[in-house]
Amino acid sequence: MIDHVSLGTTRYAEAVAFYVKVFAPLGWSLLRDTGQEASFGTPAHWSFFLYPVPPDEQVVARGTHVALGVESRALVRATHAAALAASGQDIFTPRARPDISPTYFGAMFHDPDGHRIEVLTNEQLP
Repeated sequence: MIDHVSLGTTRYAEAVAFYVKVFAPLGWSLLRDTGQEASFGTPAHWSFFLYPVPPDEQVVARGTHVALGVESRALVRATHAAALAASGQDIFTPRARPDISPTYFGAMFHDPDGHRIEVLTNEQLP
C-alpha cells in the first residue's frame, strides 16, 4: 500500500493554491506550507506533498500519473469540477470505463505543472 505521494513543481505557489481547491471536495486540507514543502490530507493522514523545483528542471515524467481513490461518483465529479474551475486541464471527463472494470468510474486532469491526476471510484451502484 502506498502511504503518500510527493510531486515536484516549478510553480509552487500556483500549485499549492490549485490543490487547496481540488482537494476541498475530498475533505483534505493544506496541513503545512513552509515554502519548501506543502502537505495535504487529513490530520490523521498526510497524503500528498508538493516540493518546489527550479524552473529549468523537468517535473513530469512521460506516462506517469497519480490516481486518487474516492468513495463515490459524486466525489469524482466534484473533484474533477474543482480542478477545472482552478485552471486544471481536462484529460477525460467523469465517466464509466468498463474497459478497466465493470465498476470503474473516473476522471483525469492536468495540474499547473502538467502532472496527470486521476480521481476514481469503484462504487457499486444499486
